[in-house]
Amino acid sequence: MSESQREKNEMLTLHKILFTICSISLLYKYYTTTVPTLVRIKDVKFSVLGPYNTTKIVVEDNYDQLIDIKNFAFKVNPQPCESYPTGLLLMVIVSSNPNNLENRKIIRNTWGRNLDSTKVVFLLGESENVTVYNQVKDESMKYGDIVQGNFIDVYRNMTYKHVMGLKWVSHHCPTAKYILKTDDDVVVNSHELRRFLARELSPWGARDLISCQVLEHAKAQRTEKSKWRVTTEEYPLKYYPTYCAGWAILYSQDVVPRLLKTAQSTPYFWIDDVHITGVCAQKIGVARTTFTSLILTPNKVNLLTMLGPDYAGPFIFGPPDLSSERIKEIWKAIPE
Repeated sequence: MSESQREKNEMLTLHKILFTICSISLLYKYYTTTVPTLVRIKDVKFSVLGPYNTTKIVVEDNYDQLIDIKNFAFKVNPQPCESYPTGLLLMVIVSSNPNNLENRKIIRNTWGRNLDSTKVVFLLGESENVTVYNQVKDESMKYGDIVQGNFIDVYRNMTYKHVMGLKWVSHHCPTAKYILKTDDDVVVNSHELRRFLARELSPWGARDLISCQVLEHAKAQRTEKSKWRVTTEEYPLKYYPTYCAGWAILYSQDVVPRLLKTAQSTPYFWIDDVHITGVCAQKIGVARTTFTSLILTPNKVNLLTMLGPDYAGPFIFGPPDLSSERIKEIWKAIPE
């Protein structure tokens, strides 16, 4: 090899080393910045993590208690996270009624498919109907994705179910970087969600993240006909604190055990959205970041299903309160 060729090779090697150092420096700076720069989320109130500023998770919880239920137990308790000691990117906990077998089947076959980066479980209480009770038992044995607590699954027990989900994640899947809590009548663009978490946020997770459709200055409903009527004994204030619409809430890993600890020692209130993401989130000092820009509006649902994804634009969360057929229709229109 000639002297000039050797010098060229040495210079090329030096350039590669400098390029690598600069790349690592830029990545480190990006992932350790206090506030992420996101195109689709405005007014960000959380921070993203990098490879060197991870979160230490501490779970302070009485495993056998669920708020004021002193003898709490998981009737069914799958362990999908055991095989992933380094952690999942995303753990999805879906609040579901025992009767909604069809909804759960659709989710398993569409956006809720289990992958190495993502696992999905369904949160249920117990049914007083023997037939439904046995159906859930069979379903659990077949799919292994039911998390069931020993309380009756009725509407005013929704807060138990939500807190049970926080408990299950804290004890049985604490290394998941992100936790999405949804209802079973929602569609999630799971391909886009994973890309969003890993690329627009951070594959190492975030800190102080509660992101959702944020509701502000909501009045406590006192009228007899309201589904959401609460008495002054149940909630004495005129307005609720800022809180999340409960159909889709994205939590960071560090927030879940903190919310659990606070919920366990806070008097029960049956509207779980208000209680967990309003009252308890306020107590732990975590602000809510809105992700309204990531939601597919009802008008855009029609554009998506009739004309295709190019006309609806990018989205992560579909609107709530969807029928089974509508979920399938939307999912079919989402590009793989």
